[in-house]
Amino acid sequence: MIYFTYFAKTKKFSDFDKNRLVSIARFQPNNIKIKTFKVLAPPIEMINEYKRTRDVMKFTVNFNKYLNELNVHKIAGFLNGYILCCYEKSTDFCHRHLVKKWFEKNGYDCEEL
Repeated sequence: MIYFTYFAKTKKFSDFDKNRLVSIARFQPNNIKIKTFKVLAPPIEMINEYKRTRDVMKFTVNFNKYLNELNVHKIAGFLNGYILCCYEKSTDFCHRHLVKKWFEKNGYDCEEL
């Protein structure tokens, strides 16, 4: 199982869960010291284009192409049991949701915490 959440919510996590946190953001908040896995962070060019255009569809297509070039099985094996974090709330658009769908599409169980 691969878990997903956002940084603000991690304040309420137990110490055990905090030790399982992994950032998949390009940059983390300064006050959160956790492991990082930048392979699943969007390339900076993609982030900058999205910030400039706010084109969700274009970002989604480009990021999904990026993900599909990665070895999902190797990455899932490495991240099994971890909680992947990014900035946006569960109800807001975030690349974290695309990563979750990518894992699920490839047969992996995922859960948003």
